Order: sequence, then structure tokens, then C-alpha cells
Amino acid sequence: MRKFICITLVLLLVLLQLPIEGVAQEDANGDSRTSNTKIIITDVETKDSNGKDIKKIYPNEDFKLIITLGVSGSTDNINDIFVQLGSSKSFSPQGQGSKKSIDENYYVTFNIYYNGGDDTTIPITIYYNEDGEEKSISDYISITNIVPSSSEEKPDKSKVIPNLTIISSKTITAEVGRTTYIPITIKNSSDVLAENISVTAQLEGESPITIDNSGYESISRLRGGRTEDLDFRISIDEYAENKTYPIKINFQFYNEYGVSFNSSDTIYIKVENQNKKPLISINKVDIEPVESEAEKPTTVGFELVNNGTLEAKDIKVSLGGISNDTFTLSSGFNSKYIEKIPGGRTAYVEFEIIPSIKLSGGSHGLDLNLNYKDGTNQPYEDTNKFFVNVASNKGKGSNLIIENLTYPDGAVGQNKDVTIGFRLKNIGKIDAKNVKVTVESSDQNGIVPKTVSIKKVNSIAPNKSENLSFVFLTTKDAETKNYPINITIEYEDDLTVEEKHILTQYVGVYVVRPGEEGKTTPKLIIDKYNFEPSIVRAGENYTMNLSFYNTNKQKAVRNIKIFLTADEKTDPDGNSSGGNVFTPVDSSNTFYIDSIPPKGRVEKSITMFTVPDAQAKTYTVTANFEYEDSQGEEYTATELIGVPVIQKSKLEIGELNLPPEAFAGEPIPIFVEFYNTGKVTLYNMMVKLEGDFQTENGSYYVGSFEMGRSEYFEGMIIPMEPGELSGSLVFTYEDSSGENVEIRENFTLNVMESAPMDEFPEDMPPEGESRGIKKILKSKGFWISIISIGAGFGGFMFYKKKKKKGMALDE
Repeated sequence: MRKFICITLVLLLVLLQLPIEGVAQEDANGDSRTSNTKIIITDVETKDSNGKDIKKIYPNEDFKLIITLGVSGSTDNINDIFVQLGSSKSFSPQGQGSKKSIDENYYVTFNIYYNGGDDTTIPITIYYNEDGEEKSISDYISITNIVPSSSEEKPDKSKVIPNLTIISSKTITAEVGRTTYIPITIKNSSDVLAENISVTAQLEGESPITIDNSGYESISRLRGGRTEDLDFRISIDEYAENKTYPIKINFQFYNEYGVSFNSSDTIYIKVENQNKKPLISINKVDIEPVESEAEKPTTVGFELVNNGTLEAKDIKVSLGGISNDTFTLSSGFNSKYIEKIPGGRTAYVEFEIIPSIKLSGGSHGLDLNLNYKDGTNQPYEDTNKFFVNVASNKGKGSNLIIENLTYPDGAVGQNKDVTIGFRLKNIGKIDAKNVKVTVESSDQNGIVPKTVSIKKVNSIAPNKSENLSFVFLTTKDAETKNYPINITIEYEDDLTVEEKHILTQYVGVYVVRPGEEGKTTPKLIIDKYNFEPSIVRAGENYTMNLSFYNTNKQKAVRNIKIFLTADEKTDPDGNSSGGNVFTPVDSSNTFYIDSIPPKGRVEKSITMFTVPDAQAKTYTVTANFEYEDSQGEEYTATELIGVPVIQKSKLEIGELNLPPEAFAGEPIPIFVEFYNTGKVTLYNMMVKLEGDFQTENGSYYVGSFEMGRSEYFEGMIIPMEPGELSGSLVFTYEDSSGENVEIRENFTLNVMESAPMDEFPEDMPPEGESRGIKKILKSKGFWISIISIGAGFGGFMFYKKKKKKGMALDE
């Protein structure tokens, strides 16, 4: 079969008139002999260390060079074939040298280093033995996918930033009175080189931990995507409490251009004092696959270890955070039962979970809840956070685009129909749902709708489209100018979590009054514009895309100067001190266009920054035109652009006022003040209590909460059982963009058994007035009564205030 392939290759090359020549090595007598067997290079490949093809090879990079040989003629008498790389100005072999033998498939692989030179050639010599006679053939190959240093684009050195992170476990268990080595795996998560890395461990706050030696380690260099293992030795004071102590790991490093950077990360040392109580923790988390895919099962295994010396029994392991919007169980129950774990021993449990398609890509946390008892039936509980890395859903959602946009490209008279038509196509992967299309005139004096301005589409499937059209009418009072038409598309899909997708487009309709149709004055207008992103947020950049259109059929315009202005200023008392709302980023606010032919368009883009204290509303940006016609006559004109700006809401919540202790069955007052410290009104605001308890006045509807305003919430909690009680005070509202926002303030109470009130027997008066008062003050019943009276009075006052305001829910 091999002979047949070789003969076929030779015949094919002969037919293509591509001669193959081999240069025979001279023998010892100086005679040059030409072999009847032909050996040629049939293929040359460049690949990375993972075997993937390399599109571009950059200076100072290593790559694999794979050379494939073809042998024509008889191969029975051919053996000992070697390939040797000659000297090259740009390439040098790494590792095993420049001469290697081929394998049985006539392949040979070299590890090559590229130094950034311009020379693309590598000389090749092929040595082989034919009938016991040593022969050779000389050739060369050319590596054309290199990027020489002379042509390499020089980056901004300060923006080439390596990213150093700790990828090993950040929670490490250690025992008191012993020296412990803390292993740390550091990864360069970027694709750029980090050099001269200094790693120092620093204690935070008061800590019983001592870092032995200097707490300093160094790494000479760490390439992008690589890891390095270090360890620090620590000692823990024998009186250390059983809790977790942080150690800050500081990094100082340089990029390949010598620019210095600093960053830090934190690891946690979980200290265990020698005792006999059982303590179960997670020793290891196994997740398969490492990166989960939405709607596909993922196995999560936990190796649990009893760090105590006594046995833990009746162990219940369950997952927290399971829901249809996060993760669901593939099968089985949400809890596992382990009969016992002896001291110092381990046990293993597994769960099979399925990520929801609604989850965004990245790391998502779940809770592992542990409940168990010791030999005396003393209960223990613990919760551990673990994270599951979910593959990105980017590109898996819906994506609507506007196609075949049609509108009048010439002048339109008064009292004329104007049709705006387009195709709405879903180029995404899933259905776009609840599609709302709004097309409206920005100036009702010139153009008014003739058909409905809002149309709704239930859904648009992937690769499907919906044709839409809207009819407008130019009014009898319309002036000769350009009228913008605003197109807004809102939609959502199964991946939408916080806010809807919004697509905007603007087109211009040029209206001409009667008697002005014959004028040949060239008009320059903005016939369409849009923003990226569609919603402009205060304190962020956005890109404005503009299309400039010459409406004249005969005359070109030239020497065009266009500059943007915003007449409205910010609040003089704000941080921007009355400056412009929008400022250009890395450019000026002026465009220059050499010329635009008749009926021609030119598109331009500009990036603008919106000041942080801009009010939430639509601002007007004016485009000022200065241009000439072909005879040199000068013209000026203006166009208006509406820019909708929204502000980020900000709710400040004061400290929760709660008593330090509570009693079962007794009402407990809770009070908190809150403030709107943002720059927008919060709508449909509600405050409510949530938890495993009864409430009085447990919810409060605030309604519209204006900026600068303050309010308070006062309610009652009635715990029914003794023990630790957890609850939440939940604030919900809608911001200026209509997005729902929820803020939770969690709290914990220690609830005790209610005790009977102390009473004196009728026939035994107190031994003294002072002793009687002291006894009353020490009486638990006395304080229960005081708290009950105070709680009742607080509830009564709260009810009066709410009734006075007219804000009670039942009203």
C-alpha cells in the first residue's frame, strides 16, 4: 500500500510538471551519484504544544515543526532516513537537536524557537541509506506565518497586565501547637508574561498565627496560563480560638516591558484546637466535568472528614441554593444520610446536578449543609460554600437585528404618506419572546402616525424573521427639514435575568414645503443614528453611530465640517460643576468629511462619556453643519439627536435596631431607617419581613421614594421556638429604567425559653427593701414584662404613625 501511495504521488507531480530533484552526497572518491529513488518533502506543518495549528508565530515563541516525506520508487532497499535542519537566521531547534530520524509514517517533528527575525527559510538535508550506501538530498522549507519583530505592533506597555491569582484551595485547616506548610498554587490567568515575581504573606488584624522565616517567596517568570507551586510555613499559638484567620498574599511583579504592578489575594487558615468534639468539613471537592454545560448533568462529590477525635453520627448532608433558576437535581433526593464518621476518618457523598440555562457563564456558588450529632446527641450544623464553573451562554441567547430597512430616501411633500418598513430577524440560538416594536416620530408637528406606533410579536424563532411596516403622514404645517423617526425593539428570552434586550435605530425623513421642491440648495441631514449600548448610563462611555446624507439629486457637498454640541449643562452644585453632560473620549467633537456625492451617505462614529451626576432623562445633542457646494457657496445647518440617559439607583440602609436577646412567644420590635441617596426616584417601593416567625406590621408600602428623602420601617417579630432565629428585611423597588431591584438585610436573634414571673409568697415578705428591689431587678419575669410593655407601646405608636400617613397596606 505504501509503495502504491508513493508511486501515485510521483505520477501526480509529473503530470503537474513539478520536477523533484535530489542532490546526492558525494562519496569518498568524490564521484557524484544520482539515486533512482526520489525522496521529497510533501508537507510542512506548524503546531502549538497541544497539537493545534498555529495561524501566527510571534517572536520568542516555541512551536512544533512537522515535516512529512514522500518516497517514490522502491523502498525495500531504503533505510536509516534522517532529517537535519540547517542553520537559519530566524529559527533554532530546541531540546533534541537538529537531526532526527523519521518514523514509520515518514513524519519527523522538531521543537523550534523563533527569535523574531525576517528570514523565513530553514535549510533541510535528508540523509538515507540505499543498498548500504550513504546518500543525502538538500532542500529548504519556508515558514511564512511568522510575525517578525520589525512588523509586530507595539502595545501600550502599561496596559500589558499579567493577572496572578491563587487557584488552590483558599481555606486550609491547621492544628494548634504545630508547624504547618501552606501550599499555594499561583496561576497567571492572562496571556502575557509576568517576571521577577515577589510573593509575601501578610497577617491581617490580630492573629495567633506566626509566619515562619520571612514569609517571602519569589518566582523568576510565569508565562500566561502557567502555574507555580509555593508554600509558606506557619505556626499557630496553642491558645488560638477555633475560627478562621485571613492571610493576605501580596504580589509584586513586572510585565515583559519592565512595568511594575501590584495585586493581592487572601487565603484563610481554619484553626482547630485539640479537643474531643466532632467537626466535619469538606476535605476535597470533585466536579466532573470541570466546566458544566447548561441542561447537562454534572457530578459533584465531597470527601468529608471528621477533624475531631470523637465520632460524629446521624449525619445529614444536603445542598442549599437549589432552584429552577440555578441548579436542579438530576435524580434522587436533596440530602444524603451517613450513619457515622469516626474521629479522623472520612466519608464520601455525591450529588448529580443540572445547571439551568438561565445561568450566566462563570463561577456559581452553592451551599453544602451539614447536620450531625456527637455521642451525647448534641447537635451541630455547618454550611460550606462551593462553586461550580458553568460554561458561558454567550451566543446561545436570542439576537434580533434589523434588515432591509426602507424609508424615503428623497424629499417628501406635505400631507404625504411615509412608510417605514424593515425585517426583524433572530440570528440567535433560542426564541426571542415578548417582542415589542415601537416606531414613533420625534416631532409631531411635522410627521404624525397614520397606523399604530406599537406592535407586539409573541416570539421569533432562530433564523426566522418578521416583516413589519408603519405608515406616517406629513402634516400640512411641516417645514422643509429633516424629521427623525425613532425605532425601538424590546424583547427577552429564557436567558434574560435582569433586564430586557433593547435595540434602537433612528431614520430621517426629509420634508419639503410646497414651492420649495425646485430649489437645488444641497441639504445635509442625519438620516439615521444609533447608540452602543442602546441605554446610555450615567458615568459610563457609549458609542454614537451617525449617518450623514446628502438629499440633493444634483449637487455634491464638500469641505464638510460637523461639530457636536450639548447646550444643557449639569447641576452647578454637583461634582461636574455645571459642565457638559457629554464629553468625547480620545477624540474631539468635530468631524471632517471631504465630500459627499448627490444622494450619498457617509457614516461616522464617536465615543462619548456621560458625567456621573447627569439626570435621568433624554438630552439633546446638536449636530452643526458647515459645508460648500461645487461652486464654493457656503451653507450651515443643524440636526438634533436625542440621547436617553438613565441613572443608577442607590438605597442606603441604616443599622437594624434589635434587642440582643428575645423570648419565645413574645413580640420583638425591629426598627431601621433608610435613605434614597441616588439621583432618581425609586418606584413601587416595598419593605417586608421574611423568616420562620410571625409578624405584626410585617410589610410597608412606601410607593414612590424620591431622591434625598428618608423613611423608616418599624415592625414586630414573634418567635415561636427557642434557639437561633434567622430572618431578612427585604427592600424591593423599580429603578428609572423599570428594572426590579431587591436588597436583603439579614439578621439573627438568640431566642430563649420564656420563664414564669417571680412572685413573693403571701406569708413571707422580702427581708429588706433594698434586697427586694435587687431581687425584682434580677427577675427574668420583670424584664419580660418590661419588653412586652415596650413592644406593645412601640407597636401602638407605629400603627398611629402609619394611619396618620395613610400608608397602611389595608388602606
